[in-house]
Amino acid sequence: MPVTTTTNNNEPEITIGAGERKFIDALKNFTDLRDPRGKRHSLGFLITAFIFATLVGRSDVSGIQRYIANKIDWLREVTGIEDATPISRAHLPRMLADLDWLALSCVISDCFGERIRQLIENEWIGADGKVMRGTLKSGEKQAVIHAVSHDSRIDVAQARQVGDKASEITVMRDFLKETGLDKHKISLDAHHCNPETMAQIEQAGGQYLIQIKENQPILLEQCRILGGQKSLADTIDHDYGHGYITTRQAHLFNLQELDLDDRWRPSGLRSLVVMIRETHCFASGKTTRETAYYLSNFMDSRKVHTVEALATTIRGHWGVESNNWQLDVTFNEDHVKTKDGNQAQIMGKLRCFAMNLLRWSSKKPPNFQATIEKFTDCPDTLVSALRQVNFLPD
Repeated sequence: MPVTTTTNNNEPEITIGAGERKFIDALKNFTDLRDPRGKRHSLGFLITAFIFATLVGRSDVSGIQRYIANKIDWLREVTGIEDATPISRAHLPRMLADLDWLALSCVISDCFGERIRQLIENEWIGADGKVMRGTLKSGEKQAVIHAVSHDSRIDVAQARQVGDKASEITVMRDFLKETGLDKHKISLDAHHCNPETMAQIEQAGGQYLIQIKENQPILLEQCRILGGQKSLADTIDHDYGHGYITTRQAHLFNLQELDLDDRWRPSGLRSLVVMIRETHCFASGKTTRETAYYLSNFMDSRKVHTVEALATTIRGHWGVESNNWQLDVTFNEDHVKTKDGNQAQIMGKLRCFAMNLLRWSSKKPPNFQATIEKFTDCPDTLVSALRQVNFLPD
């Protein structure tokens, strides 16, 4: 049974389901709200062709339209959509702008929901918002909130956001509730370090790990004082690479020793992790050192296990930032100009879906750029990969 998420536009999104069937078959029943008079292009074909174009490195609307026009005969053959026709440059952005976010979420859930459900049940999930910087419409900042699994880096759910960064807080709370992510293990950045969000996760039975910064000055100062005392347990690890060596020391403290303000008590605060990162650059000989503070409602009776688990989670939250970086660098997201907010968010959702397909089709973490070049040079490898991951029929 799928669950829904809502945004600050009160638009539901079905993100997690139990069924699984061929994606291209599910698209045959894709909800099309357009007036049937004069319709020339299938929305199902548009979505399929967009994914193909994205996976060979096309990012902007012009490049995607040219790919569809140039490859139309081949696309008809591999998709089985024999009546597909090329889409004009003027028509393509209008079709993308008219795509229904809910309907697209439903069809992805219908085909890949079981895979996503298993990730949510077994991994920590990092959630963060990403602004669609290429949207040209003034006065409306468009963003997509992403929930990304720490280990596999799969983008398990998204929600739409309209407005400045402050509006992300309430959208995130709705998002966590309606997807059921607040019942699982979720990591968030310091923007969401507030009693309401943390209490919601605690009362839903989930676990959270959230960084604390100057947006909560009183609690941060209490954490700094506590962090100067003897820790319950510690762990250390080292990273070597690219001319740097990084040492991370994690120290665990019991937050229940603090005299917290009443507003924090429903949050179930139990653990403080003080993470000290020291990075040495061999070329310059310089060493930098920073200290960060993280709060959690998780505390195991085995203190060493607690600090090791939370230190791993702190590093794993970088996965959502890594995905955002890939969207910008590999898929050129920030430089894709759009005039319509829904178009920008739909394109963002489809790019995330394309990234998931790349990860699902690879036995090890993929080199995105190398894989895209391989798909471009050898189209048969693209078809083979999409057949492996339930996108195309065998």
